[in-house]
Amino acid sequence: MEKRWCNACGSAFEPRPQSPRQAYCSEPKCQTARKLLWQRTKRRTDADYHQNQVEAQKAWRTKNRAYWKNYRDAHPEYTDMNRSQQRRRNAGRFRAPLIAKSDVSSPWPPPAGLFRLTEIHSDARTVPKSWTVHLSPVAPLSA
Repeated sequence: MEKRWCNACGSAFEPRPQSPRQAYCSEPKCQTARKLLWQRTKRRTDADYHQNQVEAQKAWRTKNRAYWKNYRDAHPEYTDMNRSQQRRRNAGRFRAPLIAKSDVSSPWPPPAGLFRLTEIHSDARTVPKSWTVHLSPVAPLSA
């Protein structure tokens, strides 16, 4: 009989004569991978199957409302680890927003350096001209 290579683990196997298109060996991990791929494909391509899965999951959650609370109570180390990981993720996510305020005062004197000076037109059909300018203090300001 011909040998084939398993799509999941890559090892050689002999396909069963009853399954001429067999692509996975009989190892439990490989069969799980095969079933998972079938389910993903079925959910994507069959709207009725997908809807049935959604309803079944919703019914299970309704029937087992306390599942996650019980799980967290039974696995405190998992809860602590998850909490610390979430704090780390949140620290990078919630930074002070960079919002441009319309009524903020500009620093005085303005900083020295190169700036782009752009002409503003009320007519949208004209192309605005733009210049690069260098600002530098001429004399110190007296207070």
